Amino acid sequence: MNSVKRLRLALPGALLSAVLLLTPGVMPWAQEAPVNAALASVPADSLYGLAMPLTDAQGEHFDWREMAGKPLLVTMFYGDCASACPVLMQSLQRTIAELQPEEGALKVLMVSLNPQHDTPASLAHMSHTHQLDERFFRLAVAADEGQTRAMAAVLKIKYRALDNGEISHNTRVSLLSASGQVIASSTVLKPVADQALLSEIRQALQ
Repeated sequence: MNSVKRLRLALPGALLSAVLLLTPGVMPWAQEAPVNAALASVPADSLYGLAMPLTDAQGEHFDWREMAGKPLLVTMFYGDCASACPVLMQSLQRTIAELQPEEGALKVLMVSLNPQHDTPASLAHMSHTHQLDERFFRLAVAADEGQTRAMAAVLKIKYRALDNGEISHNTRVSLLSASGQVIASSTVLKPVADQALLSEIRQALQ
C-alpha cells in the first residue's frame, strides 16, 4: 500500500473546533490579528486554524502559523527517544538532501512531545548532534502539555508517557500547503527518504 495518502479533505472542521475549545490557552487565529499576510484568509480545513506558540532551539518565541506561505513538513518527536526519533530525523535529512530545495522554499518543523524536559538548549544540542541543516530544520517546543496535545491531535500523532520515562508514539510526517492544508502524509519509518512523499513535495514546490 502506498505509504503516502493523498488527502482530498484535510482535518475535519469538527475535530479542529473541538481541539480549540477543549485546550486551555489555545485560541483560533480568527480571534487574533493574522500572524502574516499568508493567513489573511485561510481555508476551513487549514491546520493553521490552530494558534500554536512555540519556542525554537535558538530560544526564539514564534507561532507556527508564521511558517505559512511556503510548503511545510511537520512532525513530532522527543529528545530522549533512542529508537524511532533518530530514524525519523535521518529520513528527513535524506529527504532534504535528495530534494535540494532552495533556501526558504521548504521548511521542516519538528515539535517536541515532551515540554517538561525538552528545552531550547537541549534542542540546540540535538540539532548539533544530528547535524541538522538550520536553513531547513527548526526544532521547537510548546509551553505546556495541553498545547503539545493540541498540536499532536491536529497532526494525528498519538502518544503516551510510560512509567520508565519513555514516550510511546506513532510517527507521521505531514506535508502542508502554503495555506496549511494537509497535502500528504507519511508513516514510513526508515533511515531513507520516502520516495512517495518526495514526489508529493516536488509537486508542492513547483
